[in-house]
Amino acid sequence: MNNQEHQMTLGTNDRLAELFQKYVDKSITEEEHAELFVYIRNPETKDQVLAFLDEHNKKVQSDALVHEIDWDGMYANITSPKKSVGPERAPWWKYLAAAVVLIVAGVAIYYSPNYPSKNSSPLAYHNDIKPGGERAVLTLADGSEIVLDGNAPGKLATQGGISIEKDANGQVVYVAKKESGEATAKINTLSTPAGGKFSVVLADGSKVWLNASSSIKFPAEFVGNERRVEIKGEAYFEVAKDQSRPFYVRNGSSEIKVLGTHFNVMAYPDEYRSALTLLEGSVQFTKNGQSQLLKPGKQIVYTETDAETKQQSADIEEVMAWKNDLFVFNNTSIDEIMKELMRWYNVKIKYEGEKPDISFTGVIPRNTNVSKVLKTLELTEDVVFGIENNVITCEKKPKK
Repeated sequence: MNNQEHQMTLGTNDRLAELFQKYVDKSITEEEHAELFVYIRNPETKDQVLAFLDEHNKKVQSDALVHEIDWDGMYANITSPKKSVGPERAPWWKYLAAAVVLIVAGVAIYYSPNYPSKNSSPLAYHNDIKPGGERAVLTLADGSEIVLDGNAPGKLATQGGISIEKDANGQVVYVAKKESGEATAKINTLSTPAGGKFSVVLADGSKVWLNASSSIKFPAEFVGNERRVEIKGEAYFEVAKDQSRPFYVRNGSSEIKVLGTHFNVMAYPDEYRSALTLLEGSVQFTKNGQSQLLKPGKQIVYTETDAETKQQSADIEEVMAWKNDLFVFNNTSIDEIMKELMRWYNVKIKYEGEKPDISFTGVIPRNTNVSKVLKTLELTEDVVFGIENNVITCEKKPKK
């Protein structure tokens, strides 16, 4: 390295340190935030970013917990292409940016499946729980059920003029039989249990992904001049464009009207609020006779009982985390986090003593055993966990 390159490296390190410190202090300006992300996006400054993360990772851990992280391995993991169904994964730098958020917030992140961790909790990890997977039940119009967990690709059933098949990617596809002109409004329901997720391609070509503990009710074939479905829980939609037949999504007292767009609906009964988030196109949201249009990057937050709605900017990475096999926490309360774990790992949650009034910011892979999620959260030194049978116990850690 010549002297000029050495000076540039030192300048980059100094500027990164300055920007990261402002990020931590929440004093960073909009222009400085954009500048920080230029460094994060640029592969040429990868070494400086990862070196800074490594240094600060060690600062936020106690001596007993410090251990090396394979940053190059993590970098390779998040930048390598992976086979997936549906929307492409977010650009690699967004996952690296998420790691930045986690480290500067004082929480360690581990992408290596073999990282060692000590449980400092007086509670015990008596057993571990595997993550959820591709699990669902398809209920046909006649009430018969097809368990979709282990079906090989091929034909599952027939509904009128529709052949129901499971493709090589594991999703259910409704295919119109060309030789039949028969139309049917027979209603089918796809349901995921706690610890399950699944995707379906409807007869019009629209694609739907269901999160855990969710369901969609839909006709095997759309008849007439509109397309209507009903959901519970959380679902991501990529609606096929059809100007002559609007697509409606019903949930309780709310209704979403689209012609062709991408959006996410989160409407779990045990959540205090629901949210509609638009990624692409436009939608019309109607509740209690009041309608409003939503633009990409925006989100409508509402409750089933409250007449008022709130429209705001959306954190798309946080909204779509479940679809990208991640937990993304952005000042998320322990109660909200436990609900996510309850649905994804099919567990019960128990609070020992007073429920901790704390929140977390960070990113943790969703395709890992629950113990690794809990141990990562424990590194904040604010909360401790235990696992016994199918129950996670959460307890606020006493201050020393």
